[in-house]
Amino acid sequence: MRVIIAAAGTAGHINPGLAIANKIKAEEKDSEIIFIGTTRGLENDLVPRSRI
Repeated sequence: MRVIIAAAGTAGHINPGLAIANKIKAEEKDSEIIFIGTTRGLENDLVPRSRI
């Protein structure tokens, strides 16, 4: 499965996206998850640290 998650700015938007991505990966290990965000939001820190 290929999934795009758009979440940016605050952890209130990014953390639910990460939770969904983790659930998808738990159910379908071969899934490809792509995050779309901004260049200056928290997503630049939180998403890489999640190692999804």
